[in-house]
Amino acid sequence: MRIIALEFNCYQLFFVAKARLQLRLSVIYSIARIIVINDYMKPMRPTVILNQLSKEDQKFLYALVEKGGPEPGEYTEFTAIINNLEDSELEYFRDAIKESLNENTLIGHGYVKPFGYPGDFNIIHNIYRLYVNPDEKYSNWDRFFQNQAGAHAVRNRKDYFLQRCAEVEKLEGDEKRILILGSGPATDVNEYLKNNPDSKFKFDLVDFDQNAISFAKSQNMDFSDSIEYFKINVLRFKPYHWYNLIWSAGLFDYFKDKHFVYMIGKYYKYLVNGGEFIIGNFSHSNPTKRLMEVLSDWYLVHRSKHDLIRMAIEANASEEQVEVDMEELGVDLV
Repeated sequence: MRIIALEFNCYQLFFVAKARLQLRLSVIYSIARIIVINDYMKPMRPTVILNQLSKEDQKFLYALVEKGGPEPGEYTEFTAIINNLEDSELEYFRDAIKESLNENTLIGHGYVKPFGYPGDFNIIHNIYRLYVNPDEKYSNWDRFFQNQAGAHAVRNRKDYFLQRCAEVEKLEGDEKRILILGSGPATDVNEYLKNNPDSKFKFDLVDFDQNAISFAKSQNMDFSDSIEYFKINVLRFKPYHWYNLIWSAGLFDYFKDKHFVYMIGKYYKYLVNGGEFIIGNFSHSNPTKRLMEVLSDWYLVHRSKHDLIRMAIEANASEEQVEVDMEELGVDLV
């Protein structure tokens, strides 16, 4: 088993597994889509003892709400307030911008969690398409959100997926199969199949959220012969095919280490010889960590490249079989 960790400058960690005797670990930094799976994912939240914000900060925040969010010249000040916010001030902060913490904004969508978890298929789809609410009461909030390194990293992650698919497509052989764990909106799959109408890929998409599967089906109706959907927890899903590529971007940063290691062992054995298993996880370097936690109540298990190497070894890879590289922004490891 060989593992290569490719660290790409964008803060999310991605394992790439080479089967059978090779497991390739690749790292790309980017904010991943978040899937909460029953009791296996336990985001940690701070204990909050309420404490009032300064009058100056309150005035600044009220003004932002009035004009639909911060303008580019205010991004630094707004971010500084969040990054220096004490846990005791958290609820007062959210109260000050409560009129914007609703489904009309991307930050509010994450906070309200209409589908029960942050980073759902809807917000990932909107990040991909650079959506901004046209209503001026909310548009500046969405522009701010889309301008953050984390959102850029999510889009970078999609581009990485498309690139890997194109490379696998060039390999010898007729029909090739890809398994996606935590498939969400399947916008990445849609883009690949639209751009490659002669593709011989077959995609198996696994997600525990029926809403995500329904959305993915609706936008991929033209490709129904190429896609099969499975509504099931990835910890319980049992594949019945061999795969050239297994992809999971952003699901693993909710797993405890033991489940992370278990998932590597569970799935890499379903790879064809020379196949790849790519797993994403946020890095400790994520500059949007505090923004995600404060604005959208979005908590992840951040890991370092050393954590990935350690878990790869626990999954029976040797240390010399692991390499680390980095994506452009330094936010997401692939």
